[in-house]
Amino acid sequence: MASHHPLGRADLPSASYAEMMEWVLPTNTRRRVYALHKEFASRPDLLAFVHGSSWRGFFRKYAESNLLQKKMIRVSAAVASVPPRRSRYGHSVVFREARDHMLRGQGNDAYWHGVFGGIYAPHLRTELWRNLVRAESLADQLIPGNMVPRVEFMDYDADGASELLFTAPEYQALLKPSDGATIAVFDFRARSATLINSISRRPEAYHSRLKEASSSTPSTASAVSIHDQVLVKEPNLERFLHYDRFPRHSFRLILCDPSRTPGDYETLQLKELAGVAAGSFQIKSSSATHAGLVLKLPVPELASDPARPPHLAITKHFLLAPSANGCEVSCDVAFSLSWPLGRPVLFGIESVINLLAPTEPDRFFEAPGGPQNLRFFGALPGPTLRMQDGWQRLRVMLDAPGADAFWVAPIETVSESEGGFERVYQGSQILALWRPELTTQTSFSARLLWRIESL
Repeated sequence: MASHHPLGRADLPSASYAEMMEWVLPTNTRRRVYALHKEFASRPDLLAFVHGSSWRGFFRKYAESNLLQKKMIRVSAAVASVPPRRSRYGHSVVFREARDHMLRGQGNDAYWHGVFGGIYAPHLRTELWRNLVRAESLADQLIPGNMVPRVEFMDYDADGASELLFTAPEYQALLKPSDGATIAVFDFRARSATLINSISRRPEAYHSRLKEASSSTPSTASAVSIHDQVLVKEPNLERFLHYDRFPRHSFRLILCDPSRTPGDYETLQLKELAGVAAGSFQIKSSSATHAGLVLKLPVPELASDPARPPHLAITKHFLLAPSANGCEVSCDVAFSLSWPLGRPVLFGIESVINLLAPTEPDRFFEAPGGPQNLRFFGALPGPTLRMQDGWQRLRVMLDAPGADAFWVAPIETVSESEGGFERVYQGSQILALWRPELTTQTSFSARLLWRIESL
């Protein structure tokens, strides 16, 4: 600048390297761009004008990245709002610790996904969550009035629908009425642990390359560029390509045919009623520690007479509270029907919990036959199920009075990394099951309780 005069004005667009701007594209669009690059490989003069989208598109493409980023923005604002109570050495030790944790929560790798794991890598994603949970908890200690239970009504994740955010010294929970009145985030502050922390299994553009490679080669195949590689870390990975219908949240309600099996649950073939599982609930009441929500809808799929479908009213009541050495959240569900259903149903309340490293001996389900690692698949007896995490030093108990059993299956994604395609454990889906007599009765109620304790 000292030796060259400007030739004019230039406005630089928000951009990154070419592969990053391609990874951010929606899956179908990314496939089209990939085909375009192949078609015009001999025309670099034309390909110079083919580029992807803004990095911020990852927040649209991956709801989990968006939620993590919104958490970071909120924590950053909380740390910035701490009153300036200075010691002789500057800000207090607690403030400096909160600020350090907040800055660690801004490490960019876990907010996006390309060849390098990113949002699909639980250890990266979890480390950001742990730091943000810790930073927010410390900031609350320094902000007057924030060490009591409270609830806020806001569009937390900027998706156009409002959520309920429950915060107390022991926990923070984000309840989404618009998505089946499910809990999207549950932070256990005593251990700076976020318990749900899963990710939806969704189609990725590179899955088609994996299918093609698996049908043409028995083991591995390599490509010239790391961005186009088709290396696999284990054979037959394509058998794990199942795609979720709904976000991986907890306390989702499932109504399905009673002939369904644990195998159907693992492969996402329950064919549950979407209107019940992901319906938009209305908030009827709320306070610092509870919320009551309702949903009313017809269920023609379950009618004995298609011309006269029964109407179903669902009430969900959440209660959050501290408990001995931890905290708990309960969900009471009540059904009422305009008249009995035409056929039997299976009813479940689903939990999603991620205790990370599935084969480590210090993380397990407690089962009648002894500890089961977190990749366990099958049925466990009700009405109580316990999980333990020796690394995060916590225990989770699920209590479902009257439930027949818990169906358990691992949530495993297939994503690409610099080492090739890999299967990654993203938590467990756990369905507490009841078999209500709704062919002769017009009401039913059930309860699921989580109790989280420090070890």
